[in-house]
Amino acid sequence: MFFLACIALGIIPMVIYAAIVWRLDRWEKEPIPLLIAAFFWGSVPAIIFAIIAQGILGIPVDDFPEEASFLVQIYQASFVAPFTEEIIKGVGLLLLFFFFRREIDSVLDGLIYGSMIGFGFSAVENVLYFAGQEDTAGLLMLFFLRAFVFGMLHALFTGLTGAGLALGKFSRSTIMKVLWPVIGLSLAMFTHALHNYLATLGGEHIFYAIFGISLGILWFIATIATCLYHENRWIRIHLSEEVENGVLFAEQALDTSHFWTRSSLSLFTQGPGIVFKRKRLLHEATELAFEKQRQQHFGATGECIQRIAALRDRVRKLSREDPLVLAGVIRPGGVLPPPLPPLRRDPPPLPDTAS
Repeated sequence: MFFLACIALGIIPMVIYAAIVWRLDRWEKEPIPLLIAAFFWGSVPAIIFAIIAQGILGIPVDDFPEEASFLVQIYQASFVAPFTEEIIKGVGLLLLFFFFRREIDSVLDGLIYGSMIGFGFSAVENVLYFAGQEDTAGLLMLFFLRAFVFGMLHALFTGLTGAGLALGKFSRSTIMKVLWPVIGLSLAMFTHALHNYLATLGGEHIFYAIFGISLGILWFIATIATCLYHENRWIRIHLSEEVENGVLFAEQALDTSHFWTRSSLSLFTQGPGIVFKRKRLLHEATELAFEKQRQQHFGATGECIQRIAALRDRVRKLSREDPLVLAGVIRPGGVLPPPLPPLRRDPPPLPDTAS
């Protein structure tokens, strides 16, 4: 019974955190099977390989005097663990970026997949730590620390690696394509090492570790907010052309890019007849906007052009079948507000001084 409690307390909070992060990916949600695969990599292969690697690089502490033994613990916690764990978790991300590159559309995607691997790693690591407790009181105290205070740790570490890989993918500079992933992995190792060092020292240093995780969560939230803002701009920019060409109506384009409108599509308030059709329309319109963004960034290919044409046809058909259009709530002729303030790319003309 005690071990079952350890399993539940270790895994359930991480699954909840993963679901919250997945929910934040408002416009183009990542495929659930791929998210589960990322979580699985963190919880099984990454744990196994990390234990093997740490066994090879670790130093037995039993034969050392107390002072030297403590230094060895610092070495193992602040060097061996961050080095092995972040590289192994990063390998899973690298495989995902290689085999499923079309699913990575922004830095937010790299952050999400990195988080999923981190949550999976934390889940099993928590179970192992919880199972080593001698009594219920110790288990509950450790549960509070690892599930609530430091519950986001590995998601933040591996999220840095994921963000670095995504920035490298979308960078136009050949050097930065390599440098960004290295920077992301290095930051993951450094923050992991710093946290483990403070946690190993214990005492008042725990408060510094808590301060550090607080900064990390703020970075995580700010990065997600920034990514969502830019994705919103992409959608509005690319769909404005579709509104002008009559592919969909202005209100539909606005609903596609609107965070809260999409969040409020509920079966309980609007019924399945409306929700399913509207969700499909908004999903296909989002796919169209993101495909156009890929074309703009990586260049037009035959496959990309065909996919845009197919998406455009589906969006046009679904827009006419929209329950709000059929009910007369949305009417043709609406005007889409400018997606961005006008930007001047060329210097203003010189005044005509000829006389």
